[in-house]
Amino acid sequence: MRVAVLAAAILGVFSHAAGAQPFTNPQEAVDRMMAATEAQDAAAMAGLYSEGALLLIPGQPVVEGRDQIEAQWRTAFADGFQELRIATRENRRRSEGAASVYQWAARVQQGDRLTVLRARTLLFLEQVDDGWLIAAEMWQPAPDAP
Repeated sequence: MRVAVLAAAILGVFSHAAGAQPFTNPQEAVDRMMAATEAQDAAAMAGLYSEGALLLIPGQPVVEGRDQIEAQWRTAFADGFQELRIATRENRRRSEGAASVYQWAARVQQGDRLTVLRARTLLFLEQVDDGWLIAAEMWQPAPDAP
C-alpha cells in the first residue's frame, strides 16, 4: 500500500515556475492542504511546494520536485487518502526560511478497509517574492497524534 502524506491556491506570477502557489503564512498552507485533500486535488497540493522541493515518506525513496510530488499525491488520493485533520502547530521563522511542525491524522479508505493514519510533520519553508513555498517535508508515524 503506497500512501503518501502531506502536506493548495493562488498562482504566483513573478519568479515562480508554473504551478507554484505561494501562501502568506503557515496557517494558510495548513488550510489549503486540508482543502486540497477534501477536493482530492493533487495539483493544488503540489502548488504549495517549490520547484525542487523534497518529500520524505517513511519506507519510500525521497520524492524530489513539484511534478513528482504531484504524482505522489495523485497516488495517495487514488489509494484512499482523505479527511486530513491538522492539529498541533509550532512555527519558527528566520530571515529567509521558516520551519513548521505539526501533528495530523487522515483517513485512508481502501475498499471496505478504513485506516486512520496519525503522524507528525516537519516542513521547511522558503520565502519567495510573494509568499512562502514548502522546500522540504518530512513526516513520521506518531500514534499519539490527535
